[in-house]
Amino acid sequence: MELSQKLKVLRKKKGLSQFELAEVLCVSRQAITGWEAGTSRPSTENLQSLSRLYNVPLEMLLDDTVTAEPELEKIPVAELHEETGELEQEKGKDGRRYKLLTVIIIFGFLLVLLAVSAQSYRGINQDKSEALTFNEMESEIIDTTEETTEVSLVGID
Repeated sequence: MELSQKLKVLRKKKGLSQFELAEVLCVSRQAITGWEAGTSRPSTENLQSLSRLYNVPLEMLLDDTVTAEPELEKIPVAELHEETGELEQEKGKDGRRYKLLTVIIIFGFLLVLLAVSAQSYRGINQDKSEALTFNEMESEIIDTTEETTEVSLVGID
């Protein structure tokens, strides 16, 4: 019997859905589907977890000539989580590392954004020395209006 068939039979004998097994092993349901369809294989770590979970020797899972399946008793999902608690703790550490790495990347991005904003602000402040003040703008408008009036008067004559 092939590994994929064994995994499906053992999961059903244990009374687990693919989703429940995926939660226990901290993998996706699609991974379980792939294992049982024979399109992918579990990692060595996951094979060891399955061996402990189903209470079968690892060799039984890997040996395609073995067809005998031991009798399995149904265990509630809550107890399965307790049995694989050690594995979940190890995988939890990886999750924390991933989250920490994500936070560091976001923090770095924000620092770069802040530096660019500060540089832009400095550039704007340096340009202010060349900018007109409000009073200068006001007088410019008045001067422009007077010139326009003169031009229009000249044009009427």
